[in-house]
Amino acid sequence: MATTNVVNVDGARVAYRLHGRGPAVVLVSGTAALDMHWGPVIGELARHRTVISLDYSGSGDTTDDGGALSLQKLAHQVREVAGAAGVERFDLIGHSLGAAIAIQLAASSADRVRSLIVVAGFLRGAEPRLKLQFELWLDLLRTNRGAFLKLLLLSGLTPAFVSRVGISTIEDIVKEYTHLANWEGIARQVELDLAVDVSRQVERVTSPTLVVNCAYDQIVTQTPELAASIPGSTCQEISAGHLAFFEGADQFLSLATEFLRRHDA
Repeated sequence: MATTNVVNVDGARVAYRLHGRGPAVVLVSGTAALDMHWGPVIGELARHRTVISLDYSGSGDTTDDGGALSLQKLAHQVREVAGAAGVERFDLIGHSLGAAIAIQLAASSADRVRSLIVVAGFLRGAEPRLKLQFELWLDLLRTNRGAFLKLLLLSGLTPAFVSRVGISTIEDIVKEYTHLANWEGIARQVELDLAVDVSRQVERVTSPTLVVNCAYDQIVTQTPELAASIPGSTCQEISAGHLAFFEGADQFLSLATEFLRRHDA
């Protein structure tokens, strides 16, 4: 198990971990996510690369002043974590909200980002369906956290996957995560989801970019639109719901490892 390190960034104590050895790749998780939500991705990539995973504000072991979050603030945390790890240039993988953070960083620090992979990303949190969803999440975070987690799993996983693992497994996941969650931090991240708008940032992305769409995503349905907005990007699809690495990790790893190999420098 990787050791957790901490770097101070703008008053926040940002926790991060290093796995493996080789060219560096930084993973930026989605809303409410921890390292466990990458499934086998960290371990597989770490066989040939240095994988840097972090808890940006609102997640895991990171602590801060509890203030409002912004893409700029979180992108700066990602950049500073890479610097603290001694990495000048790195590949960048972002999932969902983490995709928006990764795009912000790639747009503002093109010299640092060797290549970019975004999974289940979206352009604007104000898109009507997303807005309704994020507002529902906030309501449940305030009133029924267990229902929030069940809704996240039901909408984030495919019906076939939920049926296969069964109710008891879903309940075990909810119970386990309840003890790990930073509830106030998750609410701040969802508030940022609502405010996301990377329509200008995508125009400044110059790093080679792979956009991964999840074919059965019931949470984010705008990933192809995002791909079309990033100049020169390639869009590929995996057979998974929004929580891509629970059921589509093998397909993702096949796409990602080939893409990273082509852009190694």
